[in-house]
Amino acid sequence: MADLALDTSTSYLSLAVVKDDITLYEKNVYSLKLHSVLLPDEIEKALKITRERIERIFVAIGPGSFTGLRVGLSLVKGIALAGDIPVIGVPTFDGLAYNIPPEGKLLIIMRYRLSKTYYARYVSNSNRWICEKIDVAEVTELPELVTDERIAIVKEHNYREIADMFQNPVFIVPRASLLVIPGREKEPEVLENLVPLYIEPPEAEKIKNL
Repeated sequence: MADLALDTSTSYLSLAVVKDDITLYEKNVYSLKLHSVLLPDEIEKALKITRERIERIFVAIGPGSFTGLRVGLSLVKGIALAGDIPVIGVPTFDGLAYNIPPEGKLLIIMRYRLSKTYYARYVSNSNRWICEKIDVAEVTELPELVTDERIAIVKEHNYREIADMFQNPVFIVPRASLLVIPGREKEPEVLENLVPLYIEPPEAEKIKNL
């Protein structure tokens, strides 16, 4: 028995099969808006290669692409219901943080529109990353947010423009296997309550409420 981990919250489709802290299979595909097309086949391929039955599913819940998150969560719910498999929802940034060994402070930045970014602050504690804050900031506001943290920038949507604002930033991408690290401490979700973590409402809702 093994764990299946999925992250569809960015332009990267990432999935992994993890067993006893060992990553048996992991694949990242820069698929833009093709998550819904690629994901079912990629899951099937991963399970055929590893020959593992799934014990739990870890899934990134955002913040991130509204469409990508819906695709991932919808598919996960279908798999979970069909196989009676528990699901653990993990904030996207909690997984991203573990691209970097926990030490000191960390600021993760991910662009999601031309002028806006998501950002998250983390501090290390007992070899874990602890999230202090997740929020939205204008690109022009980013230099004012930085104190003494290390800077990690998600390779998403013109990220190099943001990188030029800082000295020696680290570039990271989603790796689904990393969701298992913070996810181990969480209880399985009630599927009806498993929803995307939106920091601000989708554009469609904003237009509807005008």
